[in-house]
Amino acid sequence: MTRAQSDAIGFVLVFSLIVLTVGTVYAAGYPALQDLRSDEQLENMERAFEVLDDNVDDMAREGAPSRATEIKLNGGVLAVNGSTAITVEAVDAGSGANVTLNATSTPITYSHEGTTVASTYGAVVRDDPGGAVMRDGPGWVVDDHTLIPLVIAGRTADRSALGGSSTVLLRTDVVGRGVAAELVSADGPDIDVTVTVTSPWADAWGRYFEEQGMQPVDADPADGTVTYRIEDVESVVVQQTAVGVELER
Repeated sequence: MTRAQSDAIGFVLVFSLIVLTVGTVYAAGYPALQDLRSDEQLENMERAFEVLDDNVDDMAREGAPSRATEIKLNGGVLAVNGSTAITVEAVDAGSGANVTLNATSTPITYSHEGTTVASTYGAVVRDDPGGAVMRDGPGWVVDDHTLIPLVIAGRTADRSALGGSSTVLLRTDVVGRGVAAELVSADGPDIDVTVTVTSPWADAWGRYFEEQGMQPVDADPADGTVTYRIEDVESVVVQQTAVGVELER
């Protein structure tokens, strides 16, 4: 009888220990596994947007007429909506000649659990609660002969967003291309180029401009706008590729 009671007590203690261990592991480990899964999904989405960026480059620089990119949603929302703006002003101090380009573009975004990955003006940006970071730059050439390639995206269908877990086809088609602005100095490097970007990711653009050696004019992104300047260049060319974007389930 005593042995049976001891066996029963031992079973209860072992079973309680197992339950406590499983509960502790679940409580401590499950949120970590969820965070790891979410991070992996966003990393995969960044890679998908880098593929999208390569496809956009094919259209902007290689002359491809269209491209299609498959993106698996994994519970997030893929959207083509909103608006960002960019202004490029170039002034030749010697001759007084000047050109100005104003353009607006619709960003392509994927949002999931407070983090957004965006394709904007040929760049890939990731924005989370810690701030925005440019993962892949727009390929500007900032030197004596400055080249600014701009991809201007716009939605060409009524559907502006898709959510869920399925795979979506994002179709992009070139609807126009050419040199949007150009200025060449006749008397040496006398051109100053001022670039202003208004965007939800203005902080990422500001850091990109600084990495390119551009000088700050208004570097505070708090109002969603930053302005930087390229000084004393011989020429500037702004190439513009207009791209129509459509989402298909």
